[in-house]
Amino acid sequence: MNFTQIKMIICDMDGTLLDNQKKLPPHFNQIYKELYDRNIIFAISSGRQMGEVKKYFEDNKTIYLMAENGGYIQHNGDTLLADYMNQEDVYKLVDYVNTLKGTAPMLSGKKAMYAFNKDKELISKHTSHFNITYVDTIEDIDDDIFKITVCDPMDPVKNCLEGPLSCIKGFEVKPSGDCWIDINKKGQSKADSVVFLQKTLSISEEETMVFGDSDNDLSMFTHAYYSYAMKNADHFIQSKARFVTQEDNDHDGVMKTIQKMMEDEDGLLIQI
Repeated sequence: MNFTQIKMIICDMDGTLLDNQKKLPPHFNQIYKELYDRNIIFAISSGRQMGEVKKYFEDNKTIYLMAENGGYIQHNGDTLLADYMNQEDVYKLVDYVNTLKGTAPMLSGKKAMYAFNKDKELISKHTSHFNITYVDTIEDIDDDIFKITVCDPMDPVKNCLEGPLSCIKGFEVKPSGDCWIDINKKGQSKADSVVFLQKTLSISEEETMVFGDSDNDLSMFTHAYYSYAMKNADHFIQSKARFVTQEDNDHDGVMKTIQKMMEDEDGLLIQI
């Protein structure tokens, strides 16, 4: 494997770069500095809000941040892309989700993440790292919306494939984590943000490495030769990637993969 060929590394956050306590690897900054010194772009691709993503990388402004499953892209404080949903679509989708028993919608806006007071008990059971603004009605929200996230504690994958949310057409509907389903605009996905960066920075698929662990990461795998599924990902996700990390997200799987490639290339040794 030729590490000198790689010009960009794109990494999912939850279940991939972050451990199960939602913390960055302890030697992240050290590895990132090596990548930066080699002129290798490092980008984050997450379904989280931009504000939640930024909290982790306040000391590394040169990292490309792709939030909202690719709908919102920033670099060094500059916005490269902000692709909002149509307000009429938002209202229709929320109305539909509100008819489904056992689920609850959240709206991811530029200013905040919103949910409804009627759903507070359900959502609070499944959120620990989101700062949520609760409202009574959708008319109380004065914000541009990137995506709708549905809390589905039962079976997000089944719901998307053959359940009520499989009926939603014309949107990107993907499971995201253990009990979440993301609804984005058509053409707004992690894959689209990868292609956007590749075109913007003149980087090919053969020069791109991606890491992911979940269904919403699968589309990225098709746009990078060096596609890595995490060891902690399920077998289906692993089967769609070209490579699988030797360690899981709780044991620095991403950083150790990058470290080993640098060591194999030039003997550089970074103890992590």
